[in-house]
Amino acid sequence: MKHTFLRAALLFIHASGFCSAAGIITDEDVRGVKGESVTFATSLEPSAESFLALTWSFNRTTNIITSTSTDVVGKGYESRIALNKQTGSLLLSNLTEEDSGEYELIIFPYGGQQLQGSATLKVLTLVSKPSVSCPDPVLIEGQSVKLTCDADSFVSRVWTKDGKAVVSGDRFSFHDGNRVLSISPLDRRDSGEFTCSVSNDLSSESDKCNLHIYYGPDTATVLQLPAKAELEERVRLICSADSLPEATFYWTFKSTTIRSHV
Repeated sequence: MKHTFLRAALLFIHASGFCSAAGIITDEDVRGVKGESVTFATSLEPSAESFLALTWSFNRTTNIITSTSTDVVGKGYESRIALNKQTGSLLLSNLTEEDSGEYELIIFPYGGQQLQGSATLKVLTLVSKPSVSCPDPVLIEGQSVKLTCDADSFVSRVWTKDGKAVVSGDRFSFHDGNRVLSISPLDRRDSGEFTCSVSNDLSSESDKCNLHIYYGPDTATVLQLPAKAELEERVRLICSADSLPEATFYWTFKSTTIRSHV
C-alpha cells in the first residue's frame, strides 16, 4: 500500500502541469561489465536539500527506487544501488546481463519544474581467451587442414596470418561463424603464425597456431660455373632444389652414384 501511495503521488505531481526538461543524465549510452558497477550521473549541481520526490525506473515498468520523505526500493535492488539525493545520480552494482535496458530518472525539485532523463545500459561480459586447435606438426604441401577457434562471450572473431587478415577465397574458407578456418590445398607459403582474435565492445583476446609446411624436393636444376670451359679446365657443378626439410643430393657419373655432403 505504501509503495502504491508513493507512485500515485508522483503521478499526481507529474499530471499537475510541470514543464519537463529532458536530458539531465550526462551519458545516455552506458556500457557496463558483468559483475562490476556503473553510475548514471546527472548534470545537476549538488543541492543543500534533497528533492521533493525522485524516482528511478527500469524499462518504464520496474521501480528501482522512489524517494520522497522515505525510500521505496524495488525488489532485487535492495543491496545493489546507492542514490545521491543531492544530484539524483544512481550507482548500480553487481551487474548482470538482465540489467541491460532503459533507465529513466524523474525528479520533482522544491518550487521548480520537473526534471527527467533516460539512459540505455548494455551489460557485457569480458571475452574469454580463445583456444585454437593446432594440427599435427608434420604437414605436407597439397594436403588439407582445418583450424578451429573456440571462445565464449564474444561479438567478433577474426583470423590473421603473420599479422595480416585472412580473406575467404582461393584456398581459404570459413565455417560455423568463422569458428573453423579451412585451408585446401596447403601451400608452402602457408607456413607461419595463424592467430584467432575474439572481441566485444569491452575487451579482446587471442590465441595462435604455428604451421610448418613440408614440401619438395622440387625439380633439381644444375648450374655450371663457368658456363663454358676448355678441355682440362676446372668447372664447378651446383645442384639445387627447393625442399623442406632440406633435400639430400646424389650425383651419378658413368653409373657411379655419390652423395653430396654440401
